[in-house]
Amino acid sequence: MKKLLVLGMLALAGLALAQPKVFKGTEPGRAGGAYRITSISDPRTWNPFVARETSSTDIIALFLPYLTTYDPYTQAPEGRLAKSWEVRNNGLTVIFKLREGAKWSDGQAIDADDVIFSATVHADQRVNSNSRSSFILDGQPIRWTKVDQFTVRADFPKPYAPALIQGWYIVPEHVFGPAYRAGVQQLQALWNLDTPAAQVVSGGPFKLDSYVKGERVVLVRNPNYWGVDERNNPVAYLERYTFQIVPDLNAQLARFLAGEADTFSAANADQVAQVLERIRANRLRAEIFPNVDVTLGTNFIVFNWNNKDSFKENLFRQVKFRRAMAHLMDKKSMIEVALGGLGQAQWSPISIPNKAFFTDDVAKFEFSPQKAAQLLAELGFRSKNRDGWLVNAQGKVLEFNLVTNQGNNVRERIAQIFRDEARKVGVKVEYRPIDFNELVRQLTSPAADGTRDFDAILIGLTGGIEPAFSRNVWELNGSLHAWNLGTGGKNPAKVEAFEVLIDTLMKRGATTLDQAQRRQIYVQFQKVVAENLPLIYTVAPAYNPARLTRLGGMFPKEQINSINGQAPYIETIFAKE
Repeated sequence: MKKLLVLGMLALAGLALAQPKVFKGTEPGRAGGAYRITSISDPRTWNPFVARETSSTDIIALFLPYLTTYDPYTQAPEGRLAKSWEVRNNGLTVIFKLREGAKWSDGQAIDADDVIFSATVHADQRVNSNSRSSFILDGQPIRWTKVDQFTVRADFPKPYAPALIQGWYIVPEHVFGPAYRAGVQQLQALWNLDTPAAQVVSGGPFKLDSYVKGERVVLVRNPNYWGVDERNNPVAYLERYTFQIVPDLNAQLARFLAGEADTFSAANADQVAQVLERIRANRLRAEIFPNVDVTLGTNFIVFNWNNKDSFKENLFRQVKFRRAMAHLMDKKSMIEVALGGLGQAQWSPISIPNKAFFTDDVAKFEFSPQKAAQLLAELGFRSKNRDGWLVNAQGKVLEFNLVTNQGNNVRERIAQIFRDEARKVGVKVEYRPIDFNELVRQLTSPAADGTRDFDAILIGLTGGIEPAFSRNVWELNGSLHAWNLGTGGKNPAKVEAFEVLIDTLMKRGATTLDQAQRRQIYVQFQKVVAENLPLIYTVAPAYNPARLTRLGGMFPKEQINSINGQAPYIETIFAKE
């Protein structure tokens, strides 16, 4: 049972760690070797203040530090750059002591100025950082102050339940500070993909080495990293970490089957079978763990409430329309066809494996073309034209575009199943897959007038163990309030009553310390979302991780789950060969 989220407990946890950070691996490791994984898309940026997508943040997480996170063995708060902390004032104040001696890859000390500066920029509404919600509670900022060179103080307007596990990125003030003082646009322009790798300063286990568009991102071990193993050997063990850009899930599988990628997560039963066949034929030295868990990530369709077309905007804002679209989700077929039977229907915004907060007791608009047609008739779409498409009294065809990211075969099949069922009742869905980064741009980059370029997008979020970390999705001014996005970190121009309620629940959930009360709040949150469907959830794939046996430091099967993955730390993975 996870008990990590209650600040009242945290006073007991302070002053626990010594310098440097000790990473407890699953077995003794050794230095050297390479680690190779595949990524479906190129990154968009190295700049953490503008990054929105995992294609960027998965890489940034390897070279930028954060204060604290959670222990992968116990889920208790764990220090990273913070070696210890002290909770005061009934949880309203936390004093963080930083690891003296920690350095950036350019040799400069990582100190309180970096932490204070990073917190200031993340909180700046003009910057619109994806992490901004971690710095604002109930509309009031968390005040970060420097106590001395290696001590920072955070004063919260209210107790913040996940205060000690929020992993926001810390940047070098000596690099970003001058740009920030010259203007937000100059800060946002830093560390773009054209920036020479040597200029991207690291404070994490790896540092950027090279990037070739459409091919690979290579990171190498950061010799200045402040981590050690239990024998006091420096980590990370690995010398190189390579992201191979492979924009197709089947092509990613081919890389793994050829022994050219070290880990793989099979998307469906067919991919699981291919891996098993190769292993049993002694043609691949690997292991696979089918259906070991459900993935944390969610897949959903979101409609654009900020559409340039006022007819579509008004239509997408109708809850009857969204419920009709939910009734067209044939989740049984999605699981069978897209996932090969390895998956579950998803109805709730909280990840299924997150047992502390997840509930399945929510409204379910089950697959029913008849109910969909009835709801659409109530919206005025009662007849069909000569081509078989539903029209309203003015002859307006019920149609919209749907896009998802090209190469994600699972999402592509889900989108096709939805399109085909919509067609059967007379809804014209023009589906096409597009580049992932373009997909993210359409979703997150409104024009100056607040409108966005898409009708409907099938996409997903990574999920996690702490609902409060999704405040940037659910609060009104969130940078990923995907269906009804405000501009510049502001509330959308027009909001619905249920959005206000969700906003309130998310704020209450984040600032309530009692675990039972928190669960009640997030259960209500899930019910409100399921009733109103701002995001229409599809299916959650099973977690089917695989890995080459050349890797050491991995979890045994019984410890693998979708929360922690296949290993406790990247720092303690090593190459046996």
